[in-house]
Amino acid sequence: MPKIFGTGHIVYLVISFALIIAVLVLIKKFCKSEKSQMIAIKISAAVQLLMIILNNLFVYLWVGTIKLDSLCGVVSFLIAIFALICKKDSSILHFISYTALFTGLIPTFYPTYIGQGPTIFFPSTITSLIHHSLSFYLALLIFILGYVKPNIKKWHAWPLGYFALIAIGVFNIKIRGLGDSMNINSPIIAGTPFNWFYLGLIFIGVYTIFLLVYDAIENKKNCFVVCTYNKIAALFKKKEKIESAKEEKQEENKKDL
Repeated sequence: MPKIFGTGHIVYLVISFALIIAVLVLIKKFCKSEKSQMIAIKISAAVQLLMIILNNLFVYLWVGTIKLDSLCGVVSFLIAIFALICKKDSSILHFISYTALFTGLIPTFYPTYIGQGPTIFFPSTITSLIHHSLSFYLALLIFILGYVKPNIKKWHAWPLGYFALIAIGVFNIKIRGLGDSMNINSPIIAGTPFNWFYLGLIFIGVYTIFLLVYDAIENKKNCFVVCTYNKIAALFKKKEKIESAKEEKQEENKKDL
């Protein structure tokens, strides 16, 4: 039976990430026009969608039910769909691309599902590994090609989208009785306190800092922090002028008396 960081898993990691790097380099080198870049993203999304469908088909043949109820599985499906239908730099793509970076990477490096079959090539195991890796790859591709650019003005997209997913998970637990398949209460890695809810809170902090730093580097004097500071300073100056005008008027009234 395959194990996490066993021989089969390590070989898969080496091969899959070598392929990801090679494909990203080739696409970046040869896809120069916006049209060719969009085609590369659409093709990658179609392959990802095919893989998540195959994975659920194999799971259905194995256990007799479709189990697209884990957070990483839902995100793998959504990033494929949204990359196919959404416009460049849309808020939905902002949310799903950031999310797919870690919901794709973590289950690839620490696949708790790897022991479900006798070998790593058990259909539901290998397709699960591949769709998680493709999810991470597709998110990277979207960022590398500038299909989504970090933007502090779209900060809201990720928290809103992520907590919508958490709400779906709570609904599955409380209403549908599906269990904690999204790891909202139970840890992703046994023996650690980290479930998807707490990791989400941590990521919000990291995500916010990243956007602020990126904005400061890109926009410098017109960045969000500077603009916000200037607006606050202007409000205080306006308040001081109003108070000063009131004091002057009071002094004039006293002189008139």
